[in-house]
Amino acid sequence: MRVLLIYPNIEQNAALPQVGLSQLSACLKAAGHEVDLIDFTYLDLEKAADIITARRAMFQPGLAGISIRSFEWDFVRTAVLPALDGSGVPLVVGGPHPTAVPDEVMAEPSIDFLVRGEGEEALVELAEALETGGETTAIGGVWSRTPAGISKSDVRMLNQDLDALPLPDWDIWDRRHFIDSHSRIFAGDVRRIGALETSRGCPYACPYCISPTLHQLYKGKGKYHREKSVGRIIAEVLDKKERFGLDYVNFIDETFLLRDSRIQEFCDRWTREVNLPFRFTTRPETVTEERIRMVAAAGANVIGLGIESGDPAYRREHLNRNYSQEQVRDAVDIIKRYNVKLFGFFVMGMPFETRDSIGKTLDLIQELRELGLDHYMLTLCYPFKGTPFYDVALREGMMAVAQTEAPNCWEDTPLSLPGLPREQLVRLRGLVSYFGHKNRRWRPLMDICERSTPAYYAWKAYRKMERKARPSDIL
Repeated sequence: MRVLLIYPNIEQNAALPQVGLSQLSACLKAAGHEVDLIDFTYLDLEKAADIITARRAMFQPGLAGISIRSFEWDFVRTAVLPALDGSGVPLVVGGPHPTAVPDEVMAEPSIDFLVRGEGEEALVELAEALETGGETTAIGGVWSRTPAGISKSDVRMLNQDLDALPLPDWDIWDRRHFIDSHSRIFAGDVRRIGALETSRGCPYACPYCISPTLHQLYKGKGKYHREKSVGRIIAEVLDKKERFGLDYVNFIDETFLLRDSRIQEFCDRWTREVNLPFRFTTRPETVTEERIRMVAAAGANVIGLGIESGDPAYRREHLNRNYSQEQVRDAVDIIKRYNVKLFGFFVMGMPFETRDSIGKTLDLIQELRELGLDHYMLTLCYPFKGTPFYDVALREGMMAVAQTEAPNCWEDTPLSLPGLPREQLVRLRGLVSYFGHKNRRWRPLMDICERSTPAYYAWKAYRKMERKARPSDIL
């Protein structure tokens, strides 16, 4: 069967290709199916219907599939689904948004099937059933539209042997993904950057993430956190190095530093067999001197550190994060001691945050910058459906506007908090992101810009000119 996959990347940035679609394509091809991809990263979103219609006519698929994140759902619903409706091609959707709110998604009559959770085995079985005229309602993890209504199959048992999956398929992707990635700002003089996973199933339960929902969804379905063997990781990288000229790796795991024995084996084999620079993300409490010494010696040149809030009380009470300010400082100090670039992740405007909490986040950013933090990302809280924070925001009346009215977490938020209306949160995000790069003596100017609308817009005009002159200095 021919399967047409669609990647509705409405952000249209040069982010690395989606790991999930790479793995789905590999599984379909390994089962003997043909795969094509419509990747909207480099296409005109306003011509989505024409693009889909033309590709469908050329490829003649027997099944179309869309992987959907929550902020892509409105585009899919209004631009992609109408182009497939009435085509006679069965349509299956999957990804975080359909997994979180399957009933809402299946309310769209043009969608025939929905895969909840991990979809490799389910999608292959669905394609085979459609090809042979078999029954779809018994396929684990698949919801099917039938004349009698929606048949809702329970999620599958979790795949405990990630090594058994075929190597991810990168042939479906536009090569610009590997060249133009935003990771280049950290990677230095490299040609091809690729994203790979070494494990699945985040063991933590951050309320802004879908992970707590997935923990519940897969309860009783097998071990949630699973790891690929070091041998399998090496095999993936060597394959991409040989076939695509890969010379920098971005490991996308939620946390990379969990087990000392695995880190030791990885670093030993990576140095001998691969010898490429790489980056990864972790949390402050996983950082130790010995772990950083090993990964730095093996080639880690960038580490992303998920700090999120600078207020330890808020982290403890609302984020399920119990590390102290001292642990954060120690993590930064250790990482910088080994000459590794450090990227910090922060969020503001979360439910129950106060202006004082946000001020503490700015304090910590400035302190960590003085300790050597190279870059940081500050986003506004954007509670997606299926996350605990979404339920909290609805229950507490914090959802000021529909999510479709707040297009992204960089410039907007759907939330208004007590004492912090939506407009002030947007203003604060820009100011904190900018003044975190400045010495503390600049804080009075930030306070003026926060209180005074004319001063704020004068600052925005100045910032626009500054970013144009030095775009890499200000995130």
